Amino acid sequence: MTTIYRFKTKALLCFSFFLFSVLSVKAQSTYTIDDPEDLDALSETLQAGDVVILENGIYTSDDRIKFSPTTGTAALPITFRAETPGGVKFTGGLRMSIGGDHVIVDGFYWDGGYGASVVIEFRDGYDYANHSTLQNCVIDGLTVDPDDFEAGTSQKHNWVVLYGTYNTVINCSFMNKTNAGNMILAELAYNAYPPVDDGEPEVNNSCAIVGHTISNNYFYNYEKIDSELTNSGDSETIRIGTSSYQNVDSSVLVTNNYFVQADGENEIITNKSKNNSFINNTFRRSRGSLVLRHGSHATVDGNYFLGENIEGTGGIRIVDSEHTVTNNYIQDCISVGDQAKWNNGITFLGGSANNDVSCSSSNTSNGYQKVENINVSQNTIVNTNAPLFYNTDKGSTDPTGTVTNNLIYYTASNANMTPVISGDTASSYADLGTTLSYTGNVYAGTSLGETNAGFTETLMLEAIATGEIFSFTGTESEGIGADMGIYTPTTDAMVGYGIGACYVDNLGAPITDGDCTIEIPESLTVSTLQPLGPEAGSYDVSVNANVSWTAVSNTDWMTIATSSGSGDATVVLSVTENTETSSRVGTLTFTQDAGGDDIVRVLNVTQEGADLVDLYDLINTGLEDDPVTVFAFSQEEVDLNANPPKTNYAVNTLDKDTDTQWTASDGSILIDDFKGDGEYVIYDLGSNYDLDMIQIATDDKPDPYGFQIWVSTTGTADEDFTKIIPAQSGLQITTTTGTRVDFDQYEVDAEARYVKLLSFGRFNTAGTSRVSAWTNITEIEFFGTQSLSVDSVGFEQQITLYPNPVQQMLNVKVTEASSVRGYELYALDGRLILEAQPKMNNSIFQIDLSKLEHGTYVLKLNSAAGQTLSKKIIVSD
Repeated sequence: MTTIYRFKTKALLCFSFFLFSVLSVKAQSTYTIDDPEDLDALSETLQAGDVVILENGIYTSDDRIKFSPTTGTAALPITFRAETPGGVKFTGGLRMSIGGDHVIVDGFYWDGGYGASVVIEFRDGYDYANHSTLQNCVIDGLTVDPDDFEAGTSQKHNWVVLYGTYNTVINCSFMNKTNAGNMILAELAYNAYPPVDDGEPEVNNSCAIVGHTISNNYFYNYEKIDSELTNSGDSETIRIGTSSYQNVDSSVLVTNNYFVQADGENEIITNKSKNNSFINNTFRRSRGSLVLRHGSHATVDGNYFLGENIEGTGGIRIVDSEHTVTNNYIQDCISVGDQAKWNNGITFLGGSANNDVSCSSSNTSNGYQKVENINVSQNTIVNTNAPLFYNTDKGSTDPTGTVTNNLIYYTASNANMTPVISGDTASSYADLGTTLSYTGNVYAGTSLGETNAGFTETLMLEAIATGEIFSFTGTESEGIGADMGIYTPTTDAMVGYGIGACYVDNLGAPITDGDCTIEIPESLTVSTLQPLGPEAGSYDVSVNANVSWTAVSNTDWMTIATSSGSGDATVVLSVTENTETSSRVGTLTFTQDAGGDDIVRVLNVTQEGADLVDLYDLINTGLEDDPVTVFAFSQEEVDLNANPPKTNYAVNTLDKDTDTQWTASDGSILIDDFKGDGEYVIYDLGSNYDLDMIQIATDDKPDPYGFQIWVSTTGTADEDFTKIIPAQSGLQITTTTGTRVDFDQYEVDAEARYVKLLSFGRFNTAGTSRVSAWTNITEIEFFGTQSLSVDSVGFEQQITLYPNPVQQMLNVKVTEASSVRGYELYALDGRLILEAQPKMNNSIFQIDLSKLEHGTYVLKLNSAAGQTLSKKIIVSD
């Protein structure tokens, strides 16, 4: 049996040693050992290109050995291998730590034994492996020591844990797991926040690419873990990341793997980080789904999900945003038992937690993220129960994106037949599915289940059995359904011959004619950029590749200093200032040079528009001369005797503090309506303004708020107001859910002295169904320029107030004794304190403020001509 390691690049160098060939480089020195623990002493002396061979035999040790040489290079990696593939068996659960760079571990067989919490890890303490590989290895039947069993718990151990960057697990077989833990886990905590010296601040490194590859492996017979046991939820076959580090740019590639009876839990693969790709994998009789659980921008393309009518089998479940789910073939999957809502053809969820979390942020959660801007296109779903399923179990925030050119087909009288569209409740589709854009989808052999013009029933579709799958012909099949290219389903017969290790078959029996060629996939990855600010600037884009490539910008506002390369590079992207208020999007396209796998990576670059707050004048500045006050309100939640006290005053919306809020409850929904009559706050701008923009911040509830904005230039009676937001009928629905600090901005063109904010509580995103009667507004800001009339200017010039600040008597001097008809004094929360007509004495009248508590008040003077003038008054001790 010969083992050849091949890079899919330009050069291939293969050397054989007896029955075994090392990686395609010439070894500098070869060391043969007969005890795994001898490896530790050798690690410090190994040089680039060296090979360490462990003699064939059965080793019963359960110690942890360490292979952490530091001198390997891409051209001359350092290898630790079995004498012949599979000739070294570890039967005692030997543990291995792989550190250093450019290290290869090859050909070992873990045959039974009792495993530790981590069996193989790509680190040695804080020495994390980079550009290192585990290949042609087997872990079969490794289990937990009976002495460690605990009632009510499935003891957890992970077989392979990836740390560091650009590491690879390739052509390995993982078989017969019976307890919790992952077969392969990509741990990203130390990528997100690398260790620092004591006393030094942590540094967020989440934007740096991780770049692991999991390829050509075989995963077999992971027994279903009882869901009642502790740790059952940590039983994925592969997990990429965790909820806490879902914003790490992991860019892990999972490709050409074969999963059979990978039943550990409902999530066969769990995506919990950003920019991962799951391409050309085959799932067979595996009770669960490929789950996009946390983290955005995943690619799920060209996979086979073959349930073989086994209960509990599913396809793809979608949470979070910006995913591409294309060209997948799903057949004979069925789940009608207690997990029916989780394992379907394609499952949409309606979570509400922060989605597409920036890699520069730390605002992550373990909730279910909103699903936005997904692309579910050209998938084929055959004889599968619940092809498109809408699951409201975790919320009803409407997903957005496109569902295009998918093909759903049932053979005649198929037992799995259901309508194309279904959900966990009778109204799931109405609650969750109507904001997606549906076009060009085709179905046959069943009913649609809902009214949707984006689906067409066809009788002109011919299904042709091609082995175990179907291909489709007919005019209505063109451009519809999955394009699988040359990739056909992986079968049991392929295990040992390009899939999994080359010395055991699909059941773990030894074989002697296996294909031990290790073909390293060609790779080209490009780092992401978070939305750029409107100002001009330069930004680094990391390219990691083992192929040659070129890069092109599609717009003249983006330029790059490096347009081609033959491997890793840093491309400096420069952008010009965006002077428009709308954002703009450009693309950088990185294309592999001809002659390989034709890899194309597109980097979308978004540059935000100029901030509207920089274009307009803020009226309520929060400074001493701020003219805006609360004139009146309908309700506020204030109870100083509560524990803790409730101080949700209307005036909190003007205090420039998003940790405070105005709270009110709108009460019952009106008859034949979907909302109540609204609760209001009326703001007095102090004088007439030409309004350009209003912005509103709400609390961090997951649902948006529904409100209206009304304005008046004359008075505060209902008939004085005109609605300006929304411009049409109904409610304006906010978009900044889950945050207290972000504003919804609304450009307007209206003149106003008084502004009424009328709020109706929280609603679904369509604004058609109320979720809660409660309103929580943290801040409101008004932008515009003063538009005093000639009469108003004249009235203001007739008035002089002194002293201000005042302790006892406030003097109001007027040039015309008859010009002031009356006055009112208000607290800042809108309460009326005083109201009277002036008693003039030589063009002066006085107001006694001696009994008021010290603080700020608003004096409103009314002229005989109907004008008003508001002045802030400070009462001091």
